[in-house]
Amino acid sequence: MRHSFAWARSLAHRPTFSGSYLQKLEHQENHLWFQTSVKDISVSNKRTLHLIANTRSGRGNGSELAALAKTLCEEAGAKLKIYEVGEPSELAKLARQAVDNSVDENDIVVAAGGDGTLRTVAEVMRGSKASYAVVPSGTFNYFARAHRIPEDQTEALKLALTGKPKPIRLGEINGRTFVINASLGLYAKAIQEREAKRKIFGRFKIVSVLSSGLTLLGRHKNLHVKMDSDHFQSELKTPMIFIGNNALQLRNLSLSVAEGFKENKLAVVMLKPLKGVEMLRILFRGIFKTLEHEEKLSQFSVESLKIETKIKDQKVALDGEMFDMKSPYEIKSTFGEVHMISLAKD
Repeated sequence: MRHSFAWARSLAHRPTFSGSYLQKLEHQENHLWFQTSVKDISVSNKRTLHLIANTRSGRGNGSELAALAKTLCEEAGAKLKIYEVGEPSELAKLARQAVDNSVDENDIVVAAGGDGTLRTVAEVMRGSKASYAVVPSGTFNYFARAHRIPEDQTEALKLALTGKPKPIRLGEINGRTFVINASLGLYAKAIQEREAKRKIFGRFKIVSVLSSGLTLLGRHKNLHVKMDSDHFQSELKTPMIFIGNNALQLRNLSLSVAEGFKENKLAVVMLKPLKGVEMLRILFRGIFKTLEHEEKLSQFSVESLKIETKIKDQKVALDGEMFDMKSPYEIKSTFGEVHMISLAKD
């Protein structure tokens, strides 16, 4: 399909670059990389994998993943420690245990799950000497795709055992980490309503797309905000503030602000106050990838940004999960606090 509902899909965190040069290149690199067996790891570089996963349920997080990790680690002569996540509330605590049990970069903390799980573990990993690796098993896997990490469990675990850690960029808002995006206003509302619909109808992609689209076309309120960065100060009204940290998501919408990632900046996208018919036009421009010319859309890159809202308490979406936060919002880009094993170029 030449055109997809890119704008609505981006709200659901789903990359849509099927058949693109990027996907072909990614496939070729993955294929060449894994011609190397895990047996080829140097004896002096044996690793310990700290696998954080729900071994009871979930795609990619079940008992099969634990068994697969055990087989691959035995083949490589690596050690394996498994941290079973029974409830979502246990995730951060178990991630902290994994990090505390790690000594150096040969200790690999492996997070298996969707973008929310990967975000939580990355937040705990900040400043750790251990290396970070992921086994993507969520619905959309935007973070993993951006870093060219295979979605196949076996391939992802092999990469964790054989790859080299590289520094990555993270976003931060009021001390909380995000790996893909943070948002206030309409975008955050879309995420919140999407999750409510998925609890009723299931975690299907079509549910996410339709829910996001309906939210965007519905009634919404404007945020009264003050913005302050190193380069400007502004006071304005906007229905949505989106802070991006994922090039694939923004390039999928043909937004040039993604170029700022080359300088490890964050991308800020905002909507000017608009009416329902104007939102419909924006949705169609998202479909046909012409958002770059949308006059109601503002975009810029920042290393840091302070946002103050008139209403102090706001729902903020971080990588698809909702958080209660208070204004002002201190936002910044960080680089090098986490070293992750990936196929991404330096």
